Amino acid sequence: MTPTAGSVDTTADTRTADAVDIQAWLTRHGERLATTHTSVHVAEGIVLWRQAPSWLPVALWPANADGVALLDLADQVREAGRGLVSALDAGGLAIGYPIRDLSQGPEAALIGAVALRVSRANAPNDAPHETDLVPLMQHLEDAVAGLERDVLARHYAVTRTQQSRLGEHLTLLAAVLEQPSFNAAAMQLTTRLAATLEAERVSLGWRRGSRTRMRQISHSARFNRKMNRIRATEAAMDEALDQRRAVVWPAADSADGDAHHAAAPVNRAHGALCEMTDVPCALTIACLDDGKPCGALTIERERPFDDDEVGALQSLMALCTRALEEKRRNDRPLPFKAMAALGDQSARLLGAGHLAYKLAAILLVAVAAFAYFATGTEYEAADATLKSDVQRVIAAPFQGYIDDARVRAGDEVDEGDILASMDTRDLRLQQLQSQGELAKLASEAQSLRAEGERASLNIIDAQREQAQAELQLIKSRLSRANLRAPYEGIVVSGDLTQRLGSAVEQGEELFRVAPQGDYRLELEVDEARIDDIAEGQQGELVLSAMTDTPLDFDIARITPETRTREGSNRFVVEAELAGAPAGLRPGMEGVGKVDLGEERLVVIWTRELVDWLRLNVWQWWG
Repeated sequence: MTPTAGSVDTTADTRTADAVDIQAWLTRHGERLATTHTSVHVAEGIVLWRQAPSWLPVALWPANADGVALLDLADQVREAGRGLVSALDAGGLAIGYPIRDLSQGPEAALIGAVALRVSRANAPNDAPHETDLVPLMQHLEDAVAGLERDVLARHYAVTRTQQSRLGEHLTLLAAVLEQPSFNAAAMQLTTRLAATLEAERVSLGWRRGSRTRMRQISHSARFNRKMNRIRATEAAMDEALDQRRAVVWPAADSADGDAHHAAAPVNRAHGALCEMTDVPCALTIACLDDGKPCGALTIERERPFDDDEVGALQSLMALCTRALEEKRRNDRPLPFKAMAALGDQSARLLGAGHLAYKLAAILLVAVAAFAYFATGTEYEAADATLKSDVQRVIAAPFQGYIDDARVRAGDEVDEGDILASMDTRDLRLQQLQSQGELAKLASEAQSLRAEGERASLNIIDAQREQAQAELQLIKSRLSRANLRAPYEGIVVSGDLTQRLGSAVEQGEELFRVAPQGDYRLELEVDEARIDDIAEGQQGELVLSAMTDTPLDFDIARITPETRTREGSNRFVVEAELAGAPAGLRPGMEGVGKVDLGEERLVVIWTRELVDWLRLNVWQWWG
């Protein structure tokens, strides 16, 4: 924004020029130029200064000067960035020179421009000679250089002050953060601030509901909340928090008229506090966390507060408020933390915003309602093993050797098929021996009968009966030398093809044969759910080898037999298959699901958890 003719206003705040008195500088150097250069008359001067985002005149000399024509030249100097000389319509010349900010180094930015109106000393409407302008411009350059140095010195002084203040604030913040509790952190904050600011008292209050309660006073471990001074301080804190801004007493003087007063904070409670305590100045900084009022810091001292101090304290409390609030929350007992967390979640759920949170809550309620009211079929899954209903063991009929093996496990056989044969050579020799012995005894018996030796004949008859019994035993073994299938079925176990010629003991198991199509199912039900199983219940079986063919079954018997698997105890339940498709083999395993009937989904999903809780609560309660 560029000033226009007729817009000269010397009431602009000169504090924007880094607290350098531009008006005093212009007056001093204007009068010096007028007295030093007798051949040139310096009539008036003006300074244009940058006040982002615009440029405004901040100094005019003399006070009753018009300055409109000089304002145009100063604006031209600002745009050109160098010194200019221009003729004026009213007579004489106008000279201008830029003012730069040397704190930015070689690329110094323009921060102002000065313009002077000059004429010949004896002819106010005539332009001075060129030879008279050279020393005048040199003097102006030196004056501007001095102003730039003053601005630079002020900038460095302000920077050093800010750095020092920032270091103090960081030290104070570190002291607050290292304290384990809210009260200890509040004591560190108030006591250190009181020493740093040379304050009579520094008080920290924290919001409880709609009111602020005093929590800590500098250099005071205990205080009576019913004291009038404490109540007045809390009222001052409420005054600042209600306005969400810093409140200072006495209010700073304003040069901007009624518009500034309209924006000034209300400070009646602060005035009443200062009147009660006889401390002339008070300042309250509102402690806000994400715009939410958490507490307030009130400072009372003899000297007034400037804007830089107020801004620095606001920055400090912006950092400390979150740390103090976190410590206060951590100091609360666990039940209060739970209630506060529930309140926060309720506020998010019922308050404005948080659309995703509300949608998630609605979805959760919908799922809970569906699980509570909807029903489904409850199943109990159990490991299942397919077994034949009957198995016949084929054992070795006598001690001997394997001569031939015709089947192996998995082969299908018909009734009477030879499974294997025993070596009968020894038996046939024994048979011939027994037959020879019988013939010999028959001849001896005939001789004794002729001689009439009845006693000896009785002995021979007994030996003949013994030999006849031995022969019958040999014949019996010979008849059983071929191991035959007792019925049509499948060989479940046994493979003698690798044992041909090996010896076997009498009664040794050689084969197991089971009838085809006659199976039973064994389910291993967890002991926690065995009470839900009853005879007659139906279910469905899926075998690992036939996952695409579910098989129906009925519970036939609940046995007392138990088995331990994977650290749990399981009861064996027998079931009958409703049908036996081709391809079934004894020993197949899978998973069986027993239909337990209709139940609410929430009961189905939480049954194991509820059982575990019941058992453990009963154990703990006892």
